[in-house]
Amino acid sequence: MYCGDETGAFIGDVGSHTCRFGYGGEDNPKYVTPSYVACNIEGKKHMPTSCYRAPSSGDVKSIYRLAANVEQGDGNNEDKPQIDPTAYLQQGDIVQDWDSYEHAWQTSFDVLRVRDTLKHTKGGSGEQVTTTKTSAGVTSTTLRSNSNQTEGKCAHPLLAISSGCTHAVGSKNGSQYDKAVKREQIVRQTEVLMEAMEATSVFIAPTPMLAAFSHGRQTCLVVDIGAGGTRVTPVVDGLLLNQSQRRSGRGGDWLGSIQQKALQKEHITVKPRYQLRLPQSSTRKIPAVFRRWALQDLMFELRTSPHESLATWRIDPTTPFVYPEDEGKTKKEQEKEEKSKGDNAMEVETDLEHTYELPDGTIVDTTTRIGKDLLRLPELFFTDDVPFVENDALSPNNSNSVLSEHSTLSNLPLHKLIHASLTAVGDSDVRKELCGNIVLTGGSSLFSNLEQRLSLELTTVVPSSYKCRVIASRNSVERSCAAWIGASVLTSLGSFQQLWLSRTEYEEYGATLAVQRFP
Repeated sequence: MYCGDETGAFIGDVGSHTCRFGYGGEDNPKYVTPSYVACNIEGKKHMPTSCYRAPSSGDVKSIYRLAANVEQGDGNNEDKPQIDPTAYLQQGDIVQDWDSYEHAWQTSFDVLRVRDTLKHTKGGSGEQVTTTKTSAGVTSTTLRSNSNQTEGKCAHPLLAISSGCTHAVGSKNGSQYDKAVKREQIVRQTEVLMEAMEATSVFIAPTPMLAAFSHGRQTCLVVDIGAGGTRVTPVVDGLLLNQSQRRSGRGGDWLGSIQQKALQKEHITVKPRYQLRLPQSSTRKIPAVFRRWALQDLMFELRTSPHESLATWRIDPTTPFVYPEDEGKTKKEQEKEEKSKGDNAMEVETDLEHTYELPDGTIVDTTTRIGKDLLRLPELFFTDDVPFVENDALSPNNSNSVLSEHSTLSNLPLHKLIHASLTAVGDSDVRKELCGNIVLTGGSSLFSNLEQRLSLELTTVVPSSYKCRVIASRNSVERSCAAWIGASVLTSLGSFQQLWLSRTEYEEYGATLAVQRFP
Protein backbone atom coordinates (compact mmCIF):
# COMPACT_ATOMS: atom_id res chain seq x y z
CA MET A 1 0.00 0.00 0.00
CA TYR A 2 1.22 3.48 -0.88
CA CYS A 3 1.15 6.62 1.28
CA GLY A 4 1.55 10.26 0.35
CA ASP A 5 0.70 12.09 -2.84
CA GLU A 6 3.57 11.02 -5.13
CA THR A 7 3.48 7.33 -6.02
CA GLY A 8 5.20 7.41 -9.42
CA ALA A 9 2.29 5.62 -11.09
CA PHE A 10 2.48 4.64 -14.75
CA ILE A 11 -0.67 5.35 -16.78
CA GLY A 12 -1.76 3.72 -20.03
CA ASP A 13 -4.70 4.76 -22.20
CA VAL A 14 -5.18 2.30 -25.06
CA GLY A 15 -7.93 3.65 -27.32
CA SER A 16 -9.44 2.68 -30.64
CA HIS A 17 -7.27 5.20 -32.52
CA THR A 18 -4.35 6.22 -30.27
CA CYS A 19 -2.39 4.80 -27.32
CA ARG A 20 -1.11 7.22 -24.68
CA PHE A 21 1.41 6.34 -21.98
CA GLY A 22 3.24 8.31 -19.33
CA TYR A 23 3.98 8.78 -15.65
CA GLY A 24 1.42 10.09 -13.21
CA GLY A 25 1.80 13.68 -12.03
CA GLU A 26 2.89 14.94 -15.46
CA ASP A 27 0.92 17.33 -17.65
CA ASN A 28 0.64 15.13 -20.74
CA PRO A 29 1.54 11.63 -21.95
CA LYS A 30 5.12 11.19 -23.08
CA TYR A 31 4.57 8.32 -25.51
CA VAL A 32 1.74 8.54 -28.06
CA THR A 33 1.37 5.93 -30.79
CA PRO A 34 -1.39 4.62 -33.09
CA SER A 35 -3.44 1.69 -31.80
CA TYR A 36 -2.15 -0.73 -34.41
CA VAL A 37 0.34 -3.57 -34.16
CA ALA A 38 2.27 -4.91 -37.15
CA CYS A 39 3.38 -8.52 -37.30
CA ASN A 40 5.82 -9.84 -39.89
CA ILE A 41 6.00 -13.33 -41.34
CA GLU A 42 8.38 -14.48 -38.62
CA GLY A 43 5.87 -13.51 -35.92
CA LYS A 44 7.74 -10.50 -34.55
CA LYS A 45 5.53 -7.57 -33.56
CA HIS A 46 6.19 -3.86 -33.47
CA MET A 47 4.18 -0.66 -33.10
CA PRO A 48 4.13 1.25 -36.41
CA THR A 49 4.63 4.96 -35.87
CA SER A 50 3.57 6.14 -39.31
CA CYS A 51 1.30 5.09 -42.16
CA TYR A 52 3.48 6.76 -44.79
CA ARG A 53 5.37 3.56 -45.57
CA ALA A 54 3.62 0.25 -46.28
CA PRO A 55 4.70 -2.86 -44.36
CA SER A 56 7.00 -5.09 -46.37
CA SER A 57 5.29 -8.27 -45.21
CA GLY A 58 2.95 -9.68 -42.60
CA ASP A 59 -0.26 -8.22 -41.23
CA VAL A 60 -1.46 -5.17 -39.31
CA LYS A 61 -4.05 -5.56 -36.56
CA SER A 62 -6.10 -3.18 -34.49
CA ILE A 63 -6.14 -3.55 -30.70
CA TYR A 64 -9.81 -2.62 -30.35
CA ARG A 65 -12.68 -3.62 -32.57
CA LEU A 66 -13.11 -1.45 -35.64
CA ALA A 67 -16.31 -0.54 -37.46
CA ALA A 68 -18.28 -3.39 -38.98
CA ASN A 69 -16.99 -4.82 -42.28
CA VAL A 70 -13.90 -2.58 -42.49
CA GLU A 71 -11.42 -5.39 -41.85
CA GLN A 72 -12.72 -7.53 -44.70
CA GLY A 73 -11.16 -7.70 -48.12
CA ASP A 74 -7.79 -6.82 -49.54
CA GLY A 75 -6.24 -3.39 -49.14
CA ASN A 76 -5.34 -3.37 -52.84
CA ASN A 77 -8.96 -3.45 -53.99
CA GLU A 78 -11.17 -0.44 -54.71
CA ASP A 79 -12.14 1.33 -51.53
CA LYS A 80 -15.73 1.16 -50.33
CA PRO A 81 -15.95 3.50 -47.33
CA GLN A 82 -18.26 2.52 -44.50
CA ILE A 83 -20.75 5.42 -44.47
CA ASP A 84 -23.32 3.87 -42.14
CA PRO A 85 -22.85 5.55 -38.72
CA THR A 86 -24.38 2.59 -36.87
CA ALA A 87 -21.45 0.42 -38.04
CA TYR A 88 -19.11 2.53 -35.88
CA LEU A 89 -20.99 1.83 -32.65
CA GLN A 90 -18.89 -1.27 -32.04
CA GLN A 91 -15.59 0.54 -32.58
CA GLY A 92 -13.61 0.97 -29.39
CA ASP A 93 -16.02 -0.76 -27.01
CA ILE A 94 -14.04 -3.94 -26.27
CA VAL A 95 -10.50 -5.21 -26.84
CA GLN A 96 -10.36 -7.83 -29.59
CA ASP A 97 -6.62 -8.68 -29.65
CA TRP A 98 -5.13 -9.15 -26.19
CA ASP A 99 -1.70 -10.05 -27.53
CA SER A 100 -1.54 -6.68 -29.27
CA TYR A 101 -2.84 -4.99 -26.12
CA GLU A 102 0.00 -6.57 -24.13
CA HIS A 103 2.53 -5.63 -26.82
CA ALA A 104 1.45 -1.96 -26.62
CA TRP A 105 2.21 -1.94 -22.90
CA GLN A 106 5.53 -3.74 -23.42
CA THR A 107 6.56 -1.19 -26.05
CA SER A 108 5.72 1.71 -23.74
CA PHE A 109 7.77 0.08 -20.98
CA ASP A 110 10.77 -0.11 -23.30
CA VAL A 111 10.42 3.42 -24.67
CA LEU A 112 9.89 5.10 -21.30
CA ARG A 113 12.25 2.72 -19.40
CA VAL A 114 9.68 1.74 -16.81
CA ARG A 115 11.69 -1.26 -15.60
CA ASP A 116 15.00 0.61 -15.53
CA THR A 117 15.92 0.85 -11.85
CA LEU A 118 18.62 3.48 -12.48
CA LYS A 119 16.64 5.99 -14.51
CA HIS A 120 16.09 8.33 -11.55
CA THR A 121 19.67 8.18 -10.23
CA LYS A 122 22.56 10.41 -11.15
CA GLY A 123 24.50 8.89 -14.03
CA GLY A 124 22.09 5.99 -14.19
CA SER A 125 21.05 6.37 -17.79
CA GLY A 126 22.31 2.89 -18.60
CA GLU A 127 24.02 4.33 -21.66
CA GLN A 128 27.59 5.28 -22.49
CA VAL A 129 27.98 8.88 -23.64
CA THR A 130 30.67 9.62 -26.23
CA THR A 131 31.42 13.24 -27.11
CA THR A 132 33.33 14.13 -30.28
CA LYS A 133 34.36 17.49 -31.72
CA THR A 134 34.72 18.06 -35.44
CA SER A 135 37.21 20.34 -37.17
CA ALA A 136 34.46 22.91 -37.65
CA GLY A 137 34.02 23.19 -33.91
CA VAL A 138 30.68 21.33 -33.83
CA THR A 139 30.24 19.02 -30.85
CA SER A 140 28.20 15.82 -31.29
CA THR A 141 27.07 13.37 -28.64
CA THR A 142 26.53 9.64 -29.24
CA LEU A 143 24.57 7.39 -26.88
CA ARG A 144 25.35 3.68 -26.73
CA SER A 145 23.47 1.20 -24.60
CA ASN A 146 25.23 -0.61 -21.81
CA SER A 147 24.70 -4.32 -22.35
CA ASN A 148 25.85 -5.16 -18.81
CA GLN A 149 22.90 -3.38 -17.24
CA THR A 150 20.08 -5.65 -16.14
CA GLU A 151 16.49 -4.45 -15.85
CA GLY A 152 14.51 -5.07 -12.70
CA LYS A 153 10.81 -5.61 -12.18
CA CYS A 154 8.23 -2.90 -12.58
CA ALA A 155 8.29 -0.80 -9.42
CA HIS A 156 5.42 1.48 -10.48
CA PRO A 157 1.71 0.97 -9.82
CA LEU A 158 -0.13 0.74 -13.14
CA LEU A 159 -3.39 2.50 -13.99
CA ALA A 160 -5.19 1.33 -17.13
CA ILE A 161 -8.01 3.33 -18.73
CA SER A 162 -11.04 1.41 -20.02
CA SER A 163 -13.60 2.55 -22.58
CA GLY A 164 -16.49 2.86 -20.12
CA CYS A 165 -19.17 1.77 -22.61
CA THR A 166 -22.44 0.54 -21.10
CA HIS A 167 -23.40 -1.87 -23.88
CA ALA A 168 -21.18 -4.08 -26.01
CA VAL A 169 -22.52 -4.20 -29.56
CA GLY A 170 -23.09 -7.63 -31.03
CA SER A 171 -25.68 -9.37 -28.87
CA LYS A 172 -29.31 -8.89 -27.89
CA ASN A 173 -29.14 -10.88 -24.68
CA GLY A 174 -29.53 -7.78 -22.50
CA SER A 175 -27.79 -6.66 -19.35
CA GLN A 176 -26.47 -10.13 -18.44
CA TYR A 177 -24.36 -10.17 -21.59
CA ASP A 178 -23.06 -6.65 -20.90
CA LYS A 179 -22.08 -7.58 -17.36
CA ALA A 180 -20.30 -10.70 -18.58
CA VAL A 181 -18.37 -8.75 -21.23
CA LYS A 182 -17.40 -6.03 -18.75
CA ARG A 183 -16.31 -8.66 -16.23
CA GLU A 184 -14.20 -10.42 -18.84
CA GLN A 185 -12.57 -7.17 -19.97
CA ILE A 186 -11.59 -6.17 -16.41
CA VAL A 187 -10.30 -9.66 -15.59
CA ARG A 188 -8.19 -9.86 -18.76
CA GLN A 189 -6.77 -6.35 -18.25
CA THR A 190 -5.87 -7.15 -14.66
CA GLU A 191 -4.19 -10.40 -15.66
CA VAL A 192 -2.13 -8.69 -18.37
CA LEU A 193 -0.94 -5.98 -16.00
CA MET A 194 -0.22 -8.34 -13.13
CA GLU A 195 1.18 -11.33 -14.98
CA ALA A 196 2.85 -9.93 -18.09
CA MET A 197 3.79 -6.48 -16.78
CA GLU A 198 4.58 -7.75 -13.23
CA ALA A 199 2.89 -4.73 -11.66
CA THR A 200 3.07 -4.13 -7.91
CA SER A 201 -0.50 -2.79 -7.89
CA VAL A 202 -3.21 -2.07 -10.45
CA PHE A 203 -6.27 0.12 -10.94
CA ILE A 204 -8.66 0.34 -13.90
CA ALA A 205 -10.82 3.43 -14.42
CA PRO A 206 -13.34 4.37 -17.16
CA THR A 207 -12.71 7.22 -19.58
CA PRO A 208 -15.72 9.47 -18.71
CA MET A 209 -14.89 9.52 -15.00
CA LEU A 210 -11.27 10.52 -15.63
CA ALA A 211 -12.30 13.16 -18.19
CA ALA A 212 -14.49 14.75 -15.51
CA PHE A 213 -11.60 14.73 -13.02
CA SER A 214 -9.31 16.41 -15.56
CA HIS A 215 -11.67 19.42 -15.51
CA GLY A 216 -11.86 19.44 -11.72
CA ARG A 217 -15.48 18.25 -11.55
CA GLN A 218 -17.10 15.33 -9.78
CA THR A 219 -20.53 15.90 -11.33
CA CYS A 220 -20.78 16.77 -15.01
CA LEU A 221 -22.00 15.54 -18.39
CA VAL A 222 -19.03 14.25 -20.39
CA VAL A 223 -19.41 14.59 -24.18
CA ASP A 224 -16.59 12.59 -25.78
CA ILE A 225 -16.29 12.92 -29.57
CA GLY A 226 -13.59 10.49 -30.65
CA ALA A 227 -12.58 8.54 -33.72
CA GLY A 228 -15.12 5.76 -33.16
CA GLY A 229 -18.13 7.97 -32.40
CA THR A 230 -19.76 10.23 -29.85
CA ARG A 231 -20.51 9.20 -26.28
CA VAL A 232 -22.50 11.24 -23.73
CA THR A 233 -22.11 10.00 -20.14
CA PRO A 234 -23.47 11.59 -16.94
CA VAL A 235 -20.98 11.49 -14.07
CA VAL A 236 -22.44 12.10 -10.59
CA ASP A 237 -20.10 12.24 -7.58
CA GLY A 238 -17.41 10.48 -9.61
CA LEU A 239 -19.63 7.54 -10.60
CA LEU A 240 -21.10 6.80 -14.02
CA LEU A 241 -24.84 6.65 -14.65
CA ASN A 242 -24.53 3.76 -17.10
CA GLN A 243 -28.18 3.51 -18.11
CA SER A 244 -28.26 7.24 -18.95
CA GLN A 245 -25.30 6.96 -21.31
CA ARG A 246 -26.01 7.57 -25.01
CA ARG A 247 -23.74 6.60 -27.90
CA SER A 248 -23.69 7.52 -31.55
CA GLY A 249 -21.47 6.40 -34.40
CA ARG A 250 -20.89 9.94 -35.62
CA GLY A 251 -17.20 10.45 -34.99
CA GLY A 252 -13.94 11.23 -36.73
CA ASP A 253 -13.65 7.99 -38.72
CA TRP A 254 -17.25 8.31 -39.92
CA LEU A 255 -16.58 11.86 -41.13
CA GLY A 256 -13.51 10.55 -42.96
CA SER A 257 -15.61 7.93 -44.75
CA ILE A 258 -18.14 10.61 -45.76
CA GLN A 259 -15.30 12.70 -47.17
CA GLN A 260 -13.97 9.77 -49.16
CA LYS A 261 -17.43 8.94 -50.52
CA ALA A 262 -17.98 12.59 -51.53
CA LEU A 263 -14.65 12.68 -53.37
CA GLN A 264 -15.61 9.50 -55.20
CA LYS A 265 -18.80 11.29 -56.30
CA GLU A 266 -16.49 13.92 -57.80
CA HIS A 267 -14.60 11.10 -59.60
CA ILE A 268 -11.52 11.69 -57.44
CA THR A 269 -9.58 8.60 -56.37
CA VAL A 270 -7.91 9.09 -53.02
CA LYS A 271 -4.42 7.63 -52.90
CA PRO A 272 -2.71 7.31 -49.50
CA ARG A 273 0.87 8.47 -49.15
CA TYR A 274 2.38 4.99 -48.97
CA GLN A 275 0.93 4.23 -52.40
CA LEU A 276 2.93 7.09 -53.91
CA ARG A 277 6.15 5.42 -52.74
CA LEU A 278 5.34 2.09 -54.36
CA PRO A 279 6.15 1.47 -58.03
CA GLN A 280 3.14 1.12 -60.31
CA SER A 281 4.11 -2.45 -61.13
CA SER A 282 4.20 -3.46 -57.46
CA THR A 283 2.11 -6.51 -56.54
CA ARG A 284 2.64 -6.24 -52.79
CA LYS A 285 -0.48 -7.08 -50.78
CA ILE A 286 -1.44 -4.32 -48.36
CA PRO A 287 -3.44 -5.23 -45.23
CA ALA A 288 -6.94 -3.79 -45.31
CA VAL A 289 -6.57 -2.37 -41.78
CA PHE A 290 -3.39 -0.53 -42.76
CA ARG A 291 -5.00 0.97 -45.87
CA ARG A 292 -7.97 2.13 -43.83
CA TRP A 293 -5.62 3.74 -41.32
CA ALA A 294 -3.71 5.53 -44.11
CA LEU A 295 -6.92 6.81 -45.74
CA GLN A 296 -8.34 8.02 -42.43
CA ASP A 297 -5.09 9.85 -41.74
CA LEU A 298 -5.36 11.57 -45.10
CA MET A 299 -8.99 12.55 -44.52
CA PHE A 300 -8.04 13.90 -41.08
CA GLU A 301 -5.62 16.32 -42.75
CA LEU A 302 -8.36 17.47 -45.11
CA ARG A 303 -10.99 18.16 -42.47
CA THR A 304 -8.52 19.90 -40.15
CA SER A 305 -7.21 22.21 -42.88
CA PRO A 306 -7.90 25.96 -42.69
CA HIS A 307 -10.57 25.54 -45.37
CA GLU A 308 -12.92 23.78 -42.93
CA SER A 309 -15.27 26.00 -40.96
CA LEU A 310 -18.23 25.65 -38.62
CA ALA A 311 -20.55 28.61 -38.15
CA THR A 312 -21.63 29.52 -34.64
CA TRP A 313 -25.24 29.35 -35.85
CA ARG A 314 -26.93 27.43 -38.66
CA ILE A 315 -26.65 29.71 -41.67
CA ASP A 316 -27.51 27.05 -44.25
CA PRO A 317 -30.35 24.74 -43.08
CA THR A 318 -29.60 22.09 -45.70
CA THR A 319 -27.69 18.87 -44.94
CA PRO A 320 -24.28 18.52 -46.63
CA PHE A 321 -24.25 16.04 -49.55
CA VAL A 322 -28.07 15.65 -49.45
CA TYR A 323 -29.70 17.07 -52.59
CA PRO A 324 -33.49 16.57 -52.78
CA GLU A 325 -33.61 18.02 -56.32
CA ASP A 326 -31.69 14.97 -57.59
CA GLU A 327 -34.16 12.39 -56.28
CA GLY A 328 -36.22 12.20 -59.49
CA LYS A 329 -33.24 12.06 -61.80
CA THR A 330 -31.44 9.00 -63.00
CA LYS A 331 -27.83 8.29 -62.17
CA LYS A 332 -26.70 9.08 -65.73
CA GLU A 333 -28.48 12.46 -65.68
CA GLN A 334 -26.84 13.36 -62.38
CA GLU A 335 -23.40 12.41 -63.68
CA LYS A 336 -24.00 14.42 -66.86
CA GLU A 337 -24.95 17.54 -64.89
CA GLU A 338 -21.98 17.17 -62.55
CA LYS A 339 -19.64 16.77 -65.50
CA SER A 340 -21.01 19.88 -67.23
CA LYS A 341 -20.67 21.88 -64.02
CA GLY A 342 -17.12 20.62 -63.66
CA ASP A 343 -16.27 21.69 -67.23
CA ASN A 344 -17.68 25.17 -66.60
CA ALA A 345 -15.74 25.43 -63.36
CA MET A 346 -12.48 24.56 -65.17
CA GLU A 347 -12.98 27.53 -67.51
CA VAL A 348 -12.89 29.95 -64.59
CA GLU A 349 -9.46 30.65 -63.17
CA THR A 350 -9.36 28.94 -59.78
CA ASP A 351 -7.94 30.79 -56.81
CA LEU A 352 -5.57 28.90 -54.53
CA GLU A 353 -7.77 29.81 -51.55
CA HIS A 354 -10.61 27.76 -53.05
CA THR A 355 -8.67 24.59 -53.79
CA TYR A 356 -7.11 21.79 -51.80
CA GLU A 357 -4.27 19.66 -53.14
CA LEU A 358 -4.06 15.99 -52.23
CA PRO A 359 -0.63 14.33 -51.77
CA ASP A 360 -0.72 12.85 -55.28
CA GLY A 361 -1.25 16.32 -56.81
CA THR A 362 -5.00 16.01 -57.38
CA ILE A 363 -6.79 19.35 -56.98
CA VAL A 364 -10.08 19.42 -55.06
CA ASP A 365 -12.19 22.38 -56.19
CA THR A 366 -14.09 23.76 -53.20
CA THR A 367 -16.31 25.99 -55.36
CA THR A 368 -18.44 23.11 -56.66
CA ARG A 369 -21.53 21.84 -54.89
CA ILE A 370 -19.78 18.90 -53.26
CA GLY A 371 -16.66 20.99 -52.66
CA LYS A 372 -18.64 23.55 -50.69
CA ASP A 373 -20.22 20.78 -48.65
CA LEU A 374 -16.78 19.40 -47.83
CA LEU A 375 -16.06 22.70 -46.11
CA ARG A 376 -19.29 22.31 -44.09
CA LEU A 377 -18.44 18.80 -42.93
CA PRO A 378 -18.79 19.49 -39.15
CA GLU A 379 -22.45 20.37 -39.80
CA LEU A 380 -23.14 16.62 -39.93
CA PHE A 381 -22.84 16.54 -36.13
CA PHE A 382 -26.06 18.57 -35.92
CA THR A 383 -28.18 17.28 -38.83
CA ASP A 384 -30.97 14.71 -38.61
CA ASP A 385 -30.32 13.32 -42.08
CA VAL A 386 -27.29 11.19 -42.94
CA PRO A 387 -25.82 11.54 -46.46
CA PHE A 388 -25.59 8.56 -48.80
CA VAL A 389 -27.67 6.36 -46.44
CA GLU A 390 -31.41 5.72 -46.48
CA ASN A 391 -33.18 6.91 -43.33
CA ASP A 392 -35.14 3.64 -43.02
CA ALA A 393 -31.90 1.71 -42.44
CA LEU A 394 -31.07 3.97 -39.48
CA SER A 395 -34.44 3.71 -37.75
CA PRO A 396 -34.45 2.15 -34.25
CA ASN A 397 -37.61 0.25 -35.25
CA ASN A 398 -35.64 -1.67 -37.85
CA SER A 399 -35.06 -5.15 -36.43
CA ASN A 400 -31.89 -5.58 -38.53
CA SER A 401 -30.28 -2.46 -37.06
CA VAL A 402 -27.95 -2.56 -34.05
CA LEU A 403 -29.93 0.36 -32.61
CA SER A 404 -32.59 -2.12 -31.48
CA GLU A 405 -30.12 -3.93 -29.20
CA HIS A 406 -29.98 -1.41 -26.36
CA SER A 407 -31.47 1.92 -25.34
CA THR A 408 -28.02 3.53 -25.05
CA LEU A 409 -27.36 3.15 -28.81
CA SER A 410 -28.63 5.94 -31.03
CA ASN A 411 -28.11 7.83 -34.28
CA LEU A 412 -29.31 11.23 -33.07
CA PRO A 413 -27.38 14.43 -33.79
CA LEU A 414 -25.10 15.77 -31.07
CA HIS A 415 -27.48 18.17 -29.32
CA LYS A 416 -30.37 15.70 -29.35
CA LEU A 417 -28.06 12.96 -28.08
CA ILE A 418 -27.24 15.16 -25.08
CA HIS A 419 -30.94 15.84 -24.55
CA ALA A 420 -31.71 12.10 -24.61
CA SER A 421 -29.01 11.44 -22.01
CA LEU A 422 -30.31 14.21 -19.74
CA THR A 423 -33.88 12.94 -20.10
CA ALA A 424 -32.77 9.50 -18.88
CA VAL A 425 -31.54 11.04 -15.60
CA GLY A 426 -34.37 10.74 -13.05
CA ASP A 427 -33.45 13.41 -10.50
CA SER A 428 -34.38 16.91 -11.72
CA ASP A 429 -31.82 18.62 -9.44
CA VAL A 430 -29.02 16.42 -10.77
CA ARG A 431 -30.26 17.05 -14.30
CA LYS A 432 -30.04 20.80 -13.80
CA GLU A 433 -26.52 20.51 -12.40
CA LEU A 434 -25.46 18.37 -15.35
CA CYS A 435 -26.79 21.00 -17.78
CA GLY A 436 -24.52 23.59 -16.18
CA ASN A 437 -21.45 21.35 -16.46
CA ILE A 438 -21.24 19.91 -19.97
CA VAL A 439 -17.61 18.91 -20.59
CA LEU A 440 -16.57 18.61 -24.25
CA THR A 441 -13.59 16.30 -24.91
CA GLY A 442 -12.19 14.08 -27.64
CA GLY A 443 -9.83 14.52 -30.56
CA SER A 444 -12.70 14.94 -33.04
CA SER A 445 -14.15 17.86 -31.04
CA LEU A 446 -11.34 20.22 -32.06
CA PHE A 447 -13.32 21.96 -34.80
CA SER A 448 -13.36 25.69 -34.29
CA ASN A 449 -16.60 27.17 -32.85
CA LEU A 450 -17.92 23.70 -31.99
CA GLU A 451 -18.61 24.57 -28.34
CA GLN A 452 -20.42 27.81 -29.29
CA ARG A 453 -22.50 26.01 -31.87
CA LEU A 454 -23.35 23.24 -29.41
CA SER A 455 -24.49 25.79 -26.82
CA LEU A 456 -26.78 27.38 -29.38
CA GLU A 457 -28.25 24.09 -30.57
CA LEU A 458 -28.92 22.96 -26.98
CA THR A 459 -31.17 25.96 -26.40
CA THR A 460 -33.54 24.56 -29.05
CA VAL A 461 -34.09 21.22 -27.27
CA VAL A 462 -33.55 21.96 -23.57
CA PRO A 463 -36.24 23.84 -21.56
CA SER A 464 -35.51 27.50 -20.87
CA SER A 465 -35.43 26.86 -17.11
CA TYR A 466 -32.19 24.89 -17.60
CA LYS A 467 -29.07 26.96 -18.22
CA CYS A 468 -26.67 25.00 -20.40
CA ARG A 469 -22.95 25.69 -20.16
CA VAL A 470 -20.43 23.92 -22.40
CA ILE A 471 -16.90 23.64 -20.95
CA ALA A 472 -14.13 23.01 -23.47
CA SER A 473 -10.40 23.49 -23.07
CA ARG A 474 -8.61 25.71 -25.57
CA ASN A 475 -5.59 23.44 -25.48
CA SER A 476 -5.76 20.65 -28.07
CA VAL A 477 -3.68 18.29 -25.90
CA GLU A 478 -5.95 18.79 -22.90
CA ARG A 479 -8.98 18.18 -25.10
CA SER A 480 -7.72 15.01 -26.81
CA CYS A 481 -5.91 13.55 -23.76
CA ALA A 482 -8.49 14.49 -21.11
CA ALA A 483 -8.84 10.94 -19.74
CA TRP A 484 -5.07 10.50 -19.39
CA ILE A 485 -4.68 13.88 -17.66
CA GLY A 486 -7.53 12.98 -15.29
CA ALA A 487 -5.75 9.75 -14.43
CA SER A 488 -2.55 11.70 -13.77
CA VAL A 489 -4.44 13.93 -11.34
CA LEU A 490 -6.16 10.95 -9.70
CA THR A 491 -2.95 9.03 -9.01
CA SER A 492 -1.45 12.12 -7.34
CA LEU A 493 -4.17 12.30 -4.67
CA GLY A 494 -3.36 10.87 -1.26
CA SER A 495 -6.97 9.77 -0.71
CA PHE A 496 -6.80 7.56 -3.82
CA GLN A 497 -3.86 5.41 -2.71
CA GLN A 498 -6.00 3.02 -0.66
CA LEU A 499 -7.92 1.97 -3.77
CA TRP A 500 -5.04 0.22 -5.54
CA LEU A 501 -5.33 -3.52 -6.02
CA SER A 502 -2.04 -4.78 -4.60
CA ARG A 503 -0.21 -7.89 -5.74
CA THR A 504 -0.79 -9.51 -2.37
CA GLU A 505 -4.56 -9.12 -2.78
CA TYR A 506 -4.36 -10.35 -6.35
CA GLU A 507 -2.47 -13.50 -5.38
CA GLU A 508 -4.87 -14.20 -2.53
CA TYR A 509 -8.26 -13.42 -4.16
CA GLY A 510 -7.50 -13.43 -7.88
CA ALA A 511 -8.76 -11.10 -10.57
CA THR A 512 -12.37 -11.39 -9.35
CA LEU A 513 -11.59 -8.81 -6.67
CA ALA A 514 -10.87 -6.32 -9.46
CA VAL A 515 -14.45 -6.69 -10.76
CA GLN A 516 -15.82 -5.76 -7.34
CA ARG A 517 -13.43 -2.88 -6.65
CA PHE A 518 -12.99 -1.06 -9.97
CA PRO A 519 -15.77 1.25 -11.26
